[in-house]
Amino acid sequence: MDALPYVADVRHRFVTVRGVRLHVAETGAETAPAVVLLHGFPQHWYAWRAVLTALAGDHHVIAVDLPGFGWSDPATHGYSTTERARDVVALLDELGVDTADLVGHDWGAWLAFRVALDAPNRVRRMVSISELHPWPLQRRLLPNVWRMWVTALFEVPGLGALVQRRRRIIRWFLSRDARNPAVWNDKLVDVYAEPTARHASAGQRMHAAFVVRDIARLVLRRDHRRPFETPTVVITGDRDRYIPPSLIAVPADRAGLVRTRVVSGGHFLLDESPDAVTSAIRAWLSQISPLPGLDW
Repeated sequence: MDALPYVADVRHRFVTVRGVRLHVAETGAETAPAVVLLHGFPQHWYAWRAVLTALAGDHHVIAVDLPGFGWSDPATHGYSTTERARDVVALLDELGVDTADLVGHDWGAWLAFRVALDAPNRVRRMVSISELHPWPLQRRLLPNVWRMWVTALFEVPGLGALVQRRRRIIRWFLSRDARNPAVWNDKLVDVYAEPTARHASAGQRMHAAFVVRDIARLVLRRDHRRPFETPTVVITGDRDRYIPPSLIAVPADRAGLVRTRVVSGGHFLLDESPDAVTSAIRAWLSQISPLPGLDW
């Protein structure tokens, strides 16, 4: 525990979920409405430090290090989105949380959508940050596929783990589209680079599982006909090289429940634009019922 970065009023514990020991950072009263924060790559719970502080007054805020990341043990059952979604639901069970709001960034946002699709009774509302939703417009997705080339560095067995152990590559990856690169000082880069190097095989396996399973799911539009009833806001940065604002346009049949918001910054908005992101999250979660026509 001594190696964990410090955030005031945040409690830390380990819980065992599906046979895997997970690290959980929490704040706020456990009797308050639960909000579960799902990090992206190559990050962990600390990416949520501003959100943890901002929501603590009226929420039970739970930031989990997903299996194989941060201070959590590697998964024993694989890294597909389906298995990771089961991990999240099992975590809710273990913590005694019936329903929660989900807030995800990057891979964590993709995961949050799957949880809402597979276990809709467990999710009240959702915030997706810097990630595609499951219903991208094909005419916009296909011309932008080239933007994801950088993830190929992490997908290949052997190579993927090797590059994740290179601090210089992690720094470049985190800062390449930052509006203010000075945010990525040595201390902050090390907070993410060191755990990523420890669990490099988990990052490689997660990326590879996405290629094998989820790309086909997107192209074949397998989720387009599935029911989705979770009020959601999708946030992206105006300089995001991976998921530009054009890619988060919502199909007409989803527009009633899924809203979009563009803020200033690159892909890693939690570190670059924490005030704008926390403000948008609070605005969405503070509504009693974010329904069509509501000006949030």
